Amino acid sequence: MRRFFVLLAALLCGVVSPALAAQPAAGISGVASIKGNQCVECHETEATTSHSFHSQCNACHINAVEHLQSHEAREKTKGPNKPPKVVATKPDSKECLSCHKNDSKRMNFAFSDHHKAGVQCRDCHGNHSPKIKSLTAGMTKAGKEAALCASCHKDVMVKFNMRSHHPLREGGVTCVNCHDQHGGKQTTLASKTSQCTQCHQNVRGPHAFDHAPVVEDCTTCHNGHGTPNKKLLALAEPALCLQCHSVAGNRHGQSTGTSNATGNGLVISATALRNCSSCHNAIHGSGIDQHLRF
Repeated sequence: MRRFFVLLAALLCGVVSPALAAQPAAGISGVASIKGNQCVECHETEATTSHSFHSQCNACHINAVEHLQSHEAREKTKGPNKPPKVVATKPDSKECLSCHKNDSKRMNFAFSDHHKAGVQCRDCHGNHSPKIKSLTAGMTKAGKEAALCASCHKDVMVKFNMRSHHPLREGGVTCVNCHDQHGGKQTTLASKTSQCTQCHQNVRGPHAFDHAPVVEDCTTCHNGHGTPNKKLLALAEPALCLQCHSVAGNRHGQSTGTSNATGNGLVISATALRNCSSCHNAIHGSGIDQHLRF
């Protein structure tokens, strides 16, 4: 009985396979696939470095067949009256998304900041080989992803050289750990604060007394890329704190002297304005003090 099923399977393969082989595979352009080594004859470098999933040329280059036909026609025609040459177009994002549209990482690309800025998939991804093939001296630990981002976002990369910065050049993080290159703010349920506290769990709330900017957005006080101030602060203390808080004279004043006196006769000293977090050190939130001292 087992031999019977083996013979039956062999017969079916012999009948069905030629029928399937006779049907040309269709690319995105809806025309038959280019067979054999027709592209390799001219584009040897691209063909040998192409990814295995991108081996069918006209799946991405939608007029590849027309390009090949015009090339063959020009080869056959002698003299100056050669037919016009059709140049194979580079794939736009819509061609890439025709296959990758159901990928959870890329399904929201239409809403991304990259798409709104007119960035195409090919601007970051090499269809035949990676865009970044080698790393410069300053990016050896940062990796190829960060090096790719740096090729456009040069103003951001400069900040990683500042005194306080996220350890990107040191290899501790990379750009995509914080940024969704295929999505945007409208396509994520996580706030900036919850994204930051995935790593900075020591400041995660909720607290009995929360500092409002901490709950709303960490970047109110911190610059995530790098700053000349300690702890990634966007401004140095007390300038940062005084953007939102006025100085209460009945808590920060001294009774000596009469210059710059407050309404209650107290004088605010320079010592009180030197470093706010020296006293208010539970700046992200406190469980026991509404003034965030402990």
